[in-house]
Amino acid sequence: MHARHPLLGKFLIASCAVLGALLGACGGYGSGYNATGGGPGATCGGTYMVACPPPTVSLTAPAANATVSGMVTLTADAAASTTYNLTVTNVNFEVDATSVGTATASPYTVMWDSTKVANGSHTLTAIVTDSAHDTTTSAAVTVTVQNAAAAAAATMSPQQLFPSPASKASGMARLTVQGDSGSLSGTVTLSGMSATAVTLHEGFAGSSGETLLALAPRAGHTGEWQVPANTTLSAAQVAALAAGKLYLLASSAAHPAGEVRGQIAPEGVRVTFAALSPSPEADALGVHAAGVAAATFDGRGGTLTVHVSSAGIADASGAQLSSSTGAKLAGLSRDPLDMGHFSAESTRLTAAEVSDFEAGRLSVSVAAASLPEGALVGAIGPQ
Repeated sequence: MHARHPLLGKFLIASCAVLGALLGACGGYGSGYNATGGGPGATCGGTYMVACPPPTVSLTAPAANATVSGMVTLTADAAASTTYNLTVTNVNFEVDATSVGTATASPYTVMWDSTKVANGSHTLTAIVTDSAHDTTTSAAVTVTVQNAAAAAAATMSPQQLFPSPASKASGMARLTVQGDSGSLSGTVTLSGMSATAVTLHEGFAGSSGETLLALAPRAGHTGEWQVPANTTLSAAQVAALAAGKLYLLASSAAHPAGEVRGQIAPEGVRVTFAALSPSPEADALGVHAAGVAAATFDGRGGTLTVHVSSAGIADASGAQLSSSTGAKLAGLSRDPLDMGHFSAESTRLTAAEVSDFEAGRLSVSVAAASLPEGALVGAIGPQ
């Protein structure tokens, strides 16, 4: 046989590249062309196209080796090749190779009811499909499901309310929830106040939410209230409790809007409160403002929720969460009904940002039109 002239191989490669560019598509019609030139497979005539780059996908929540219960948020990052204008069609989530839900738009998230599987170790994966019908499976993530009875406690104080009532009352709540059934039991013990009502609400620390149920006074026990018998939380409410998103509120005749509050923090969740004070620039202008930043850190998923309440800043324009380097981690959204309230929920932190949180190096600032760099500032972190 005659050897193929090297110029011919280069011509075929160039022709293939031009054809791919003209078609503006890839995949589905053959094995493409041989980019090394020369030998068999160097042609790209007929209906052959360039092979499509595969889509990419990775599971971002829950974290590897996390312990989960109740309703669990499964989240994945997925992308398709932009070279050929491909898009992500869907992301399918599997638990132990069984589909538990499909997301078709970013953020790619589904809720998984972990009570449907036995307690123990389970393997999670995400499978992305793009518009060229190519698929990719993520690296597997192993989690431990624990849906036995879970105990949670909450210390109740006036300082968890803003503005804080002038009260020396306190309280302690102890709750138990069955993750598989949602059955809830527990008591609240109060001192230093005569409560007229004790209620359970849904909302992160620093926010207000709807009432889920009213506790009843415990007969023969002054200052004690208990969860009514046969109380059951929905799967979504069990998930909210697991995320630190339920709280108890005790009201009195003197403080009908609440005298003490307690955020329920189950294992793996930490709730902290930090006072905000005027910045040096605000002090120089004679600004008399105050605020508090309530932070909920979920160590299982590495997420941080921040709610900021402020007062005394007539022209408050925004708020943000920043790292130790001054980099903005998240902008806090203003509450349309409370112009001094700002929040950012479930902000995912990097490993370095988690370290900053643990060391108290994350900060919150509230800006004003006259003080764009911050009228109120304060560090947040473990207490």
